[in-house]
Amino acid sequence: MKLSVVIPGYNRAHLIGETLRSLLQQTRPAEEIIVVDDGSTDDTAGVAESFGKTVRVIRQANQGPAAARNTGFAAATGEFIHFFDSDDLAAPNKHAVQLAALEATGADIALGPWVKGRFVENRFVPENQVLQQQGLPAGNDLARALLSHWSVVPHSALFRRSIVEKSGGFPVDLFVAEDQYMFLACLLAGARVVHTPGTIEFYRLGDGGKITESPEWAVRRLREWARFLLKARTACLSAGLDPLHWFGYRRRLWEVREDLLSAHCADAELMSQLQALAPGGLAAVLCRSHRQLERWHGGWQQRRTGGRAHASFRLGPITPDQIALLGQLGYVFGPHDIKHALAHH
Repeated sequence: MKLSVVIPGYNRAHLIGETLRSLLQQTRPAEEIIVVDDGSTDDTAGVAESFGKTVRVIRQANQGPAAARNTGFAAATGEFIHFFDSDDLAAPNKHAVQLAALEATGADIALGPWVKGRFVENRFVPENQVLQQQGLPAGNDLARALLSHWSVVPHSALFRRSIVEKSGGFPVDLFVAEDQYMFLACLLAGARVVHTPGTIEFYRLGDGGKITESPEWAVRRLREWARFLLKARTACLSAGLDPLHWFGYRRRLWEVREDLLSAHCADAELMSQLQALAPGGLAAVLCRSHRQLERWHGGWQQRRTGGRAHASFRLGPITPDQIALLGQLGYVFGPHDIKHALAHH
């Protein structure tokens, strides 16, 4: 079983070295690691190249994360693909656990727990409890969950090459949620997904160079998210599904339309498409009430458990085994509230 890791990189010279070390420390190393430098203006490519033949570097003009991942995928030769981000860290057993799960079950995608947080000196400080700690969303309709109240980070997953090929890869016309769309396309192509609780991925927050955390990006993100929702419906219709039958999807359309109106940042064509599909009248009142109720419930859940997210994220406290995996990366677990973090241990 040959495994390829594909990493798109843009101005990550200060972080990509640590990311690569977490991959080279895997108990089951990948046969190839491909870094696609997407037109960086810093020394991202040089840092990656300093690892020698263990890392292959491809340089291209800046085209965005989807194009960079597609370039890496086209160059990869593995039967299994790990799409990883250039600033996150993988637990040392990620590849071993997820490859074993795919081999044992015959599934197309292995999806594991992940946690957002900040790396402060030698500590990892989580923002929330661990997402997907207790499994996948309830029920078998992951496409509905994805477009209604859930999201994924593909770098916490491992894919069979065949399902990525069936999905068509990452859409280069999206600069937000391109990874969500690829995952949706995999599901629409019949992907079977298995949960792998024995590992974890550490998602870095607070990186000043992260374009998705800049104020300018927040405005663009609204427009791009609206485009994703509309593009996703087209894909679903081609597969014989109409997400307009799902309240969660309709609420998301309503929500992004309201946010665009408030931000005064939508073009006329985009707003026209949203107006034609998003709920109005009493349905809009229901969406607004649901949004307020969800915020209240999230706050209550945060005070009670130390974590807030929709039930589909299957939150749970980090386990001692996962803390030990973090330790193997050179960090200690440093939560703001240790009582909540280890509430069940």
